[in-house]
Amino acid sequence: MSRAAILALAYLPYYLNDFVNITVTDYTAWVLIDYAMRFGIIVFLLVMLRRGALDRASLGLTWPPVTDLILWTVATSAAAMAYLWLSEFVLAPHFPTWALGGVPLDTASPLFRFDATAGLVLVAVSEELVCRGLALSVLRPRLSVPALYVVSALLFSLMHWSLSAHTLTDAFIYGLILTPAVLATGSIWPSTIVHFLINFVLYHM
Repeated sequence: MSRAAILALAYLPYYLNDFVNITVTDYTAWVLIDYAMRFGIIVFLLVMLRRGALDRASLGLTWPPVTDLILWTVATSAAAMAYLWLSEFVLAPHFPTWALGGVPLDTASPLFRFDATAGLVLVAVSEELVCRGLALSVLRPRLSVPALYVVSALLFSLMHWSLSAHTLTDAFIYGLILTPAVLATGSIWPSTIVHFLINFVLYHM
């Protein structure tokens, strides 16, 4: 199987999963479905890795030098938090509020504390493996650098198609912000850490 085909199959569950945001209103059911989908994608990628269709570098699973890891994580975090503040406190009121669906959060649920910590680790790892690790390795030889940024960020944004215009815009911008760290280090770990941080802050606002 080609890497492009693997990428398409890895993205597909994310796009289909947004139907869950539209149809499922019970928080526990939503969590179980979402986690099953994410674990399924990770298992699929690990199987492809074991079969030799992928390697660790194509998923961004290499470790950069510690100084690069720290530098890119700190710099990307600063950019992401600056945009998060701008988005949530300046831009948000100007977006339409419509959405096809949403995450049925229940902060009173016993699951919420787990979902808002360990669950967000799963989100960050599963999405960075596909959206930055595999996507950039597949698209980079085929696209110019500007197109690589735009296409990868657009694919990431459209994974959230059931949510609001504000969420789609944010996902696109965060996709642009997270990409340089992966391209510079060849690793998803700086972007994964920052991805977790973004979601953690948003979950607890």
